[in-house]
This record gives sequence, structure tokens and C-alpha cells, in this order.
Amino acid sequence: MNNRQFLITVMLFLLVITGYNQFVALPKARAAKEAAEAQLKKSVQEAQQASGSQTVLAAPISVSKEKKSAAKPEELITLNLPQADVTFSSKGAGIKTYLFKDVVGDVDLTPYKGEGYFSTMPQVDFAEFARTKDSITFVGDIVPGFSVYKTFRFNENGINNVNVTFENKTSQNLAVAPWSWNFGPGLATVKSEMNDNERESKAVYLVQEEGKKKPTLETFAKGDKQPSLPWTWAGIQNRYFLSVLIPQNWKGGDLAASSEKIGTQKRMWGLAGEGDLKGPQFSIAVAGTTVEAKSKVEYNSDFYFGPKDYKAFLTLPYHLDRSIAFGFFGALGKIARNVLETFYGWTGNYGVAIIMLTVLLQAILFKFTIMQLKSAAQMKKVQPEMKRIQEKYKGNPEALNRETLNLYKKYNVNPLAGCLPLLIQLPIFLALFNALRTSWSLHGAKFVFWITDLSSKDPYYLLPILMGAVMFFQQKGNIPAGTDPSQAAMFKYMPLIFTLLFMNFPSGLVLYWLTNSLLTYGIQTLINRKIAKAN
Repeated sequence: MNNRQFLITVMLFLLVITGYNQFVALPKARAAKEAAEAQLKKSVQEAQQASGSQTVLAAPISVSKEKKSAAKPEELITLNLPQADVTFSSKGAGIKTYLFKDVVGDVDLTPYKGEGYFSTMPQVDFAEFARTKDSITFVGDIVPGFSVYKTFRFNENGINNVNVTFENKTSQNLAVAPWSWNFGPGLATVKSEMNDNERESKAVYLVQEEGKKKPTLETFAKGDKQPSLPWTWAGIQNRYFLSVLIPQNWKGGDLAASSEKIGTQKRMWGLAGEGDLKGPQFSIAVAGTTVEAKSKVEYNSDFYFGPKDYKAFLTLPYHLDRSIAFGFFGALGKIARNVLETFYGWTGNYGVAIIMLTVLLQAILFKFTIMQLKSAAQMKKVQPEMKRIQEKYKGNPEALNRETLNLYKKYNVNPLAGCLPLLIQLPIFLALFNALRTSWSLHGAKFVFWITDLSSKDPYYLLPILMGAVMFFQQKGNIPAGTDPSQAAMFKYMPLIFTLLFMNFPSGLVLYWLTNSLLTYGIQTLINRKIAKAN
């Protein structure tokens, strides 16, 4: 195809795409939107006719960038609690700012512009009605004689309560159209985790699947189908924090999600410039209802807003621990975390507990480690003869395979013996990796001197550099004489690659890998000396 034909083809393709969008896709989207609005209007009208009521909340609240025009300026009201300073907005009575009092330093978990968390009916102007040391109540007038009250109550165990009450003081029935609970946009986290937060922040819900002992955590993104099973709770989470609503006397409705721009951030340390930083926006629909004359309708819910503390979650209802990702080898990860907590109970230092856990794992896997290191040492021993055989039978594959097998038999070498221990150790490493990576207990946990937070990177990079040095000497001792230069270079540069990779890893993980490398290097040195003496 020449250039002219190529250009004509591209132009035709663009014309087809443009025509399809203009005359097919867009009309379908408009028709679907109009049908949904008509169905909603019809449902409200039917509810009115059935109850002889007047609709007082004309439209449902949805996840949208559009803002309602405000008759009054927004007012911010703060409630100071032991665990956080919580600031509410008069537009929807949602949590505008949640300043979590962290052990490392206060963290604003909701710094992004939006209606806030647990916001409802932002077109209603709420005002503070009452408060205690751990609760606050707001009231908003929808129409004269019809009010909505909203009470937040914060409890010591972290399972808090929020109540929405519609009170009809008039002499006629009034219908409330569908409304929603809103979350977001975005959920912030501690400073050490901000670089990964965009990937870790997700809208989630919990369902109980038939045949499964424990409930399943599901993510919900824009365009996802509604859950086929009733959900227990829903909200937004990241690696360290969770904010969810738990309906009590009402059935949770449809979920809606979008990804909203919440700021900008540098890409690839600034080498790729800046890009949009996005966070999840989420809503939970509530079906419309009719409030009869001189009566009330209440919606009671529990909610959680705070750190994903596995130890605390095990003592609380609603299976909040399912929000913590232990990975594919989750059962092993939970065992490792329980052992870590036991060692911490003995020592009072999570760094020392990690070292003890690593030594215990090495002791359990000692036999397999010996197999792996012996196999590596034997392969190094036969490498010179192997190279001579490869050169001698370079053009004769059958003879090469025969002589290679004879060489392995002569020295009793099994090349697969070094693979089995690695396959056994890999699940344990991955399980421990996820257990340490998601452990809130390590947040703000001190080890020694400059390591004051085992969940964040080493500020001076001393642990990853020391780890890389140990790996360098370990690899150097394993490179057989006569190894191909390109393969030898790979062995030499691997410690450098690991060092760079671990630079920004939590120091608790680096401490584990450093301890593991030191133990392996010590065992390897003893085995090499033993083999050398035997020869």
C-alpha cells in the first residue's frame, strides 16, 4: 500500500468512526438517559398516587461533577475526637475533613474537593442541632414542616453509627425521592504510601457467596454491573485506611463509581513530567419512601472510618478484616503475622520480631536451603569439565547430552535439586511480603537508631545498601569458573538491581530480606568450606 492509499484508508476509517459516534452511539446514549429519567419520574408519580403524597425531594443525588446551586454559603463544623478531628459540611452534612491523629503525625484523609464522605442530599442546607463529646446532630428543612435530621455517633471500638431521620410535621403524606450516600473523591493516606495510593485506592463492597465460609471483598469501578448478591458494607479503601457504610434497617441500593481528578503528581520521578492524579468517587443509592403525616422514617447505619488494623478487626463485627489483602498465599501470611505478633509480645520491638521470624523460617527451611546451596556448589565444581564437554561435542547434540549425564552421575549432581527449595520458599516469601506490606502494626514502629517507622523506607538507604553488599558477596561465591561473561555479568549486577528495587520498600521488608541474606550467606560459606576440605 502506497502513502496515498494509506491516507485515504485512514480518512475513511475516521469518517466511519465519527459517523457511528454521531448518528448511532450518541443517540443511543441520549435515549437511554431519557428512558431512565422517565422511569424515575414515573416511579415517583406512582408512589405519589398510591399514597396521595407530595414529592419534597425532587431528584436523587448521584455521583457527578455537576454541583447544585447553593442558596447559602457552605459552613464547616468541627467535632474534636480522641482519634481524629472531624469537620462536617453544611451541604449534605458529610465529612469534609477527617484529620486522623496518627502516631507519626496527623494525616488528612480527605484533602480533596468534593461533597465529602457520608454526604447525603447536598442540596439541603444543614445546621448543627446538638452535640456531645462523641456525637453531633444536624438538621435541615426540606420544606416548611418537613425536616431531615442526621446524627453521627463515634464509639471507642471504631464501629460508629449514623442515623438519618425524616420528620413530617405536616398534615399530609410527603414522598421522598431516591437519594444516596456519597464517598470521596479519593482517600488519602500516610506520607510513606502516597506514591502508591492512586493504585491502591478502590471502591469496594463485601458479599457472602453461597458455599463459602467467609465473605468476599469485591471492587466496584465505573461501568461495573450491580452486585448479584446483597452486600454487607460498601465504601472506599486504600492500603492502610478504610471508610465503609453498613446499612442496618434498610437495604443497600445500587452502587455507582467514577474516577475523578483530585490533583497532579510527578511521573517517573519527574522525568515524564506531571500527570493527573485520580481517586475513586462512590455512591450508594437509597430507595425513595413516603413519610406519612405527623410521623418519622429512620435510616440507621453503622460505619467505619480509620486504619486497617488487623488485630482490632478480629475483635469487631462485619468481617472488616476481609479488606486487608494477604494475597494468593493468604493463609500463610496470616500465620506469619500471628507469629510476628507473638514475638513482638515477647520483645516489644517489631524489628527484633522480624529478625526472629526470619531465623525461625530459615530453621524450618534449613534442609531445603542446604539442598539448594549444595546443588549450587556441586554445579560450580563440575563447571570446568562441563565447559570442556560443550566445546568437544559442540556439533553433536546426542553425544553432548550423553556425556553431560555421565558427568552428573560421576559427581552425583542433580541440577533440579536447586530448583525445588526455591519453589518451596517462594510462597512463604510472598506470604510474608504481603503480611508485612499491609501490617498497620508496623506503622510508626521503631527498630533502632534511624529506623523509626518500619512501614516506610529507610531514610538513609543504609539497610538496602547493606543488603545489596551481602547479596554481592553471596553471588560472587556462586559464579562458577569459566561461566559465560554475559551470564557472569548478570550475576554481578543482580545485587545492584535488587538494591535499587528495595530502596523505596518498607524498611521492615528490607530488614527481613537482609537477615535472610546474611543467614543464607553464612550457611553457604560453611558448605563451600566443607566441600573444599572434602576435595
